Amino acid sequence: MLSHFPALTMPVPSFARILLVALTPIVAACASLTSTTTIEGGKAFRLGGGQAGAFIVRGTNSGPVPIVVFSELAGKGDSVATLAPGAPVDARFAKGATAIFMNTSSTRSATVAIKVTGDVGALGMGYEQ
Repeated sequence: MLSHFPALTMPVPSFARILLVALTPIVAACASLTSTTTIEGGKAFRLGGGQAGAFIVRGTNSGPVPIVVFSELAGKGDSVATLAPGAPVDARFAKGATAIFMNTSSTRSATVAIKVTGDVGALGMGYEQ
């Protein structure tokens, strides 16, 4: 009988804790956000900038006017696509890049429905003139 020895107590991680630690990177990599965004005439919608990883934007120009999509990184902008009404977008943006959705009309509102995947945790969003 070993009853006179003190019991050894070691924390035993629960299955749930092990599963959570193992799945956290996978869940973070699969994070997404969905948005239907209206962009006033003469303005642009900015998404991202300074995030630690890349992100992908998939969606559709669901409004009545064309939208021009740019990628901006380190002060340099590159045209990604021009979306006619009803046209799809499927674009990848690099670590730290900003996706810019520019309304081509000065008077009519544009609308884009998007799903963003990848590093969405720290994406900035906003409008500009």
